[in-house]
Amino acid sequence: MSKPKATRRNLRFSSLDDILADAQALFDAGIQTHGNWTAGQIIGHIALAMHGSVHGFPFTAPLPLRIIGRVVRNFPLNKGLPSGIKIPNKAFKAAVPPQDQPLEDALKKLTVAVKNAKEQQMNIRHPVFGKLSQAQWVQFHCRHAELHFSFLAPIQQPDTDAEGGRTTCITQAVSASA
Repeated sequence: MSKPKATRRNLRFSSLDDILADAQALFDAGIQTHGNWTAGQIIGHIALAMHGSVHGFPFTAPLPLRIIGRVVRNFPLNKGLPSGIKIPNKAFKAAVPPQDQPLEDALKKLTVAVKNAKEQQMNIRHPVFGKLSQAQWVQFHCRHAELHFSFLAPIQQPDTDAEGGRTTCITQAVSASA
């Protein structure tokens, strides 16, 4: 018997500010999750990745993965990152906060990480994709947040602007396995 389908959001961010605005809107509306991680883990994970792009990562990917990552890097940077990728245990422990990561703390960490990423050089080598330019780092963070934030949904409907459009970067909901 198959698992019931969960609704995931289809997102497209164009800046680090878009990521932070979506996280804040979700926080303000209340968050429901579709998947295995808590909202605090997801937002904290994105904050850790941004922090790593400025200050360094405590792990590297295995050599075969780094070779493949450097060859195909433009595809995920432009089209998006796939879900369901299993990362080595050492990387998981370093890059994913514990399940009890408080949501408010994760949002504060994301706010600081976005500020630092915008004000400082993101010149650390990515653990899989290698050397990235500033623009590529922003692309990576946008695609990375799109993937993980797609598993978060507002409990309350977001406010709309004067024309009735949504104020966040949510474009549509898609159906996907949880």
